[in-house]
Formats: sequence, C-alpha cells, structure tokens
Amino acid sequence: MRHIFAVTGMVCMLGAAALPPVAPAQARQDIPDFVDISSDDQEILDQQDQVRFIGNVNAIRGDTRLRADEAEAHIARNAETGRRQIERITARGDVFYVTATETARGDSAVYTLTDEVVVLTGSVVLTQGCNVSTGEELVINLQTGISRLTGGNGRVRSLFFSQDEEEEAASDDCPAPPVPGPEPREYREDFLASEPGTP
Repeated sequence: MRHIFAVTGMVCMLGAAALPPVAPAQARQDIPDFVDISSDDQEILDQQDQVRFIGNVNAIRGDTRLRADEAEAHIARNAETGRRQIERITARGDVFYVTATETARGDSAVYTLTDEVVVLTGSVVLTQGCNVSTGEELVINLQTGISRLTGGNGRVRSLFFSQDEEEEAASDDCPAPPVPGPEPREYREDFLASEPGTP
C-alpha cells in the first residue's frame, strides 16, 4: 500500500539527511572531465569567450543531462594547463536537469563546472519516482551529493509516497516527467580519439 506524506516549509534540506531522499543522495565520484553539447544552431563569440547554443540544447556530462531551449557556455583559461575550458553553462527556456533517478525542471539554470554546482530557478519541480517537491530555487552540489530547495518568497512543498517493497519495483506507476525536444544524439566514445575530419 502506498502512503502519502506532505511536507511544507520555508527551507527543505535534501540529500543524505533527508528521509526519503528526493535529490541526489550520493556524491558523484565519476564526473568526466568533458561535456558533450548539441543543439540546432551554434554561435561562437570569441571576443566574449562564449559559445551560444540555440534550439533543443542538450549538455551531457556522464550520466546527467541539462536540457534547454537556449544556453551559453562561458569559456575560461585553465591557470595550470593554459587550456581553454568551459567554466559554466547558463540555460534558459524549458530547462530540465535529468539524472538516472531524478528530473528537475526550472525556468533557468546555471551549471558551474569548476565547482560542480547546478542551480535551477523559477517554478522548480523536482521529481524522484512518485515523490515531488516544488520551490523557487534548487541548488545541487554534485561533489557532496547535498541539494537545497528553497521557496523564495513562498514556501517549499514536498509530496512523499511510501511504498512496500513489492510496489517499489513497479516504477511504471510513476513514470518520469516528459522532457521536451528530441533525445540527445548517442555519444561515441571513439569520437574524442578520432582524427580530424573523421565522421
């Protein structure tokens, strides 16, 4: 039998201390050192150290996905290696941050890769299985596995479902929210190692 728990408050701490967890409960130890970004169109703004992605943007890093209508990648030079790399990604319009177990939606997002922090703002809806939380800002720290959901001038609300072990396996009862736009293209591990001009 499934039971419902509703929680409201000005601030809700999520993660290892929360019960049940409705945000990433473990720190990610396998964060890759590259991001695979695809979109309908792309503009390179060299003087501004930016790359603009327009239409059906998908930024894939490991097993996570940041989806948006538009996004900008802000480039910085690594002080140690001298290489240019993405410092942060700002995203707007139907923004979704998707992991294997959670889907978070907001009006905009900033993903700071140097700190491994994702911040979603504006009408945030966080879904994990049947559990749903709403607020105005969600801060996800991928290094610590701790997330913080706040309500801005309003309140945070969480709806938790408790399941028996047999029902827990029946995930079809609570499918993940649909993410707009086409699925991201399949990543090829040999792409980085391919010679220039190789398809």
